[in-house]
Amino acid sequence: MFPHFVKKTISSSPFQHHPTLLNPLLRFSLSTQTNSQPQKEKEKELPFIAEYLISSFGFSPARALKYSNTSDLAAIRSPDRPEAVIKFLKDTGLSDAQTKAVVSFQPKLLARSVDKTLKPKVLELMENGFSGDLLVQLIRYNPSALYIKDTLSRLLFWKDFVGEGNQGLLEIIPKSPLLINFDIDKHIVPKMNLLKEHELSNHDIVSLLVDNNRCLTQSLDSLRHKLEIIEELGVLRGSTKFLGGLKAVGASNKDTMRRNIESLKKTYGWSQEEVHSAFRKYPKILSFSEDKLKSNMNFLIRKAGYEPRCIALQPQLLATSVERVLVPRYTVLSALEDKGLMKNCSLLTACKKSEERFREIYVDPFEKDLPGLGQAYVAAFGVRMEV
Repeated sequence: MFPHFVKKTISSSPFQHHPTLLNPLLRFSLSTQTNSQPQKEKEKELPFIAEYLISSFGFSPARALKYSNTSDLAAIRSPDRPEAVIKFLKDTGLSDAQTKAVVSFQPKLLARSVDKTLKPKVLELMENGFSGDLLVQLIRYNPSALYIKDTLSRLLFWKDFVGEGNQGLLEIIPKSPLLINFDIDKHIVPKMNLLKEHELSNHDIVSLLVDNNRCLTQSLDSLRHKLEIIEELGVLRGSTKFLGGLKAVGASNKDTMRRNIESLKKTYGWSQEEVHSAFRKYPKILSFSEDKLKSNMNFLIRKAGYEPRCIALQPQLLATSVERVLVPRYTVLSALEDKGLMKNCSLLTACKKSEERFREIYVDPFEKDLPGLGQAYVAAFGVRMEV
């Protein structure tokens, strides 16, 4: 008999409004209640721009109302300006889907004047070589590039720093799209200098940007604190491990990193050296949420029977999904060992296998000796272990 771990948790999907169910006369209900009167409902017609965002872009009424109250959009009373902006974006080269994504990300763009703001900015960028696919990607990932004052000078800086012409920018814009929102001299250069003090080269910094690392868009103090933590964990400046550690935790909250270190020591008994060793092997362990770290540690200790110190030697297990990988694969390995079909199965080795390869090694060959093994494996997906 296979181990029964428990209860599948079934969560109902939140109700979602479908845009086609909404009509131009959609009204927003406001409820009021006083001590002397029963609750009454009053209807208030949504502003034009809110209805437009709902019907044209699928915004929820609450989100549409929120944006309709901003100073940029509140003055819009007709579809003329929004339609002009949409047409301009499509004429620039954006597809319908990309245009919708841009407006969803930056609704305030609909309030900009095509002739006074958008067209001059695009022409300026095109005249300086930022055209074609690069221009489309720039607008798609950071629409504010069309009205930030220093867009051109900042793009020229990054083009020169990254190298490889427009192709270099095409690599970093999707990963670090907000770079051009930051003043180069005030915000970017000080962080670059700090990274260079820690023996990171320009090439290393570009590598961080391509990896969607927020090192250059966070505060200088936050970056400095993370660099200190990496050094405290015994990683030497200038080493490949140092760059790898910064890639792993660069976008993390420094307080979360500190709490994870303390939790591993106080709750699970890891020594300072075990924390250092685990971080060097798998730096991402410090970037996990506290709930993620607790969930994985508790499963591995209480259900899989691991000693905390053994987990320090295999920190990759802390990155593995409990519900999608650990529980299903532990279910199979336990069944195989219980029936004497395999011995000393390594959970880490099993978790590293692709889905197809795992079934080829651990499931399919034993279906005859252990009928229902495949079904038990599939049934274990999404099971929450009670820990």
